[in-house]
Amino acid sequence: MELTITEALVEGFLRERRETLDPQTQAALLASLQHVPCELAATDATAFGGELARCLDDRESKELAQALAELHVSDLWLAFAARTARGTAVTDFERACIDPLGPTIGRVDSSAVFVDEVRQRVRAKLLVAEPGQTPRLERYRGRGELATWVRVVAAREALTVARSERRRGIVDSDDLLALEASTTGPELGAVKEQYRAAFGVAFRAGIASLTAEQRNVLRLHYLHGLTVDDLAGLLSLHRSNAARRVAKARAELLSATRLRLQIELRIDRAEFEALIQLIASRIDVSIERHLGD
Repeated sequence: MELTITEALVEGFLRERRETLDPQTQAALLASLQHVPCELAATDATAFGGELARCLDDRESKELAQALAELHVSDLWLAFAARTARGTAVTDFERACIDPLGPTIGRVDSSAVFVDEVRQRVRAKLLVAEPGQTPRLERYRGRGELATWVRVVAAREALTVARSERRRGIVDSDDLLALEASTTGPELGAVKEQYRAAFGVAFRAGIASLTAEQRNVLRLHYLHGLTVDDLAGLLSLHRSNAARRVAKARAELLSATRLRLQIELRIDRAEFEALIQLIASRIDVSIERHLGD
C-alpha cells in the first residue's frame, strides 16, 4: 500500500537518523511540510525527509524539534528540488537566486561580460556535479537564507575569476595599508617607508589575534559585501547582534594593530597618533584587501 505524504516524510527521515522520534520532534517534522510550496508525491516526500535528516545529522535527539523549527524549509526544498531537477525548481532557483547576482558580482568588476561569466560559473558549480562529486548546492543546509548563501558563493567565485584573469589589482599581503606617496605625503609628511612594513606586520598579527568567527564575520561583510541584514539572516542573529559582531571585530583588529605598532615603532606620541588616525580612516580598505589576498 502506498504511503501517505506524512508517512513517507517520516520514513525518509528515519532512514537517515535510525532512531525513534518523540512526539514533539515528529510534530515539528510534519510542520515542515507547511513550508514546502508544492504538492509532494510520496517518493518526493521520502527523499525530502532524508534531506531534512542529513541537514540535522550533527544534532542530538533532544535538539531535533528546535532545530527543525529553525530550518529555512522552503529554501531547503528549493535547493533540494533544483539540484535533483524536480518540476520547475531549476527555473525557480535561477529566478530567485542566480538572476539577482549582478550587484554582488559587480562589486568586483561591473562589466557585463564579467558579471555574466561569473553568473554562469556559479550556476554550473551549484547545479552540475563534477565527476565523482555531487552538485555544490548540496552543501546548503538550511541554516540561513538560500539567496544569501548563494551570494557568498558568487562573491568568492568573482574574486577567484578576477585574480586568475588579473582584472582587479588585489594587492600583495606585504602592502596591506597601501600608504601611497600621494596619500601619505599631504596627510602625514613624517611617514617613512618602514612604517608601511611595520603596519603590514602589525595588521597581520591583528588579524591572527581574532577568533575564527570574527575573521569570518569581517570576511563576509567586507570581502563578500553582505549587509548587516544579510549577516543576521545567514548567522540566525538579530540585526543588532550582527551589527555588534562586525563592530566588535573591527574595533579589536584596530586595537591589536595599534598595540603591535607601539611595540615596533619608536616615534614621538604626536606622530604616532597621526599615523593611527590615518590607519583608522583606511582600516576598512585594509581589511578587504588583506582578507581578499
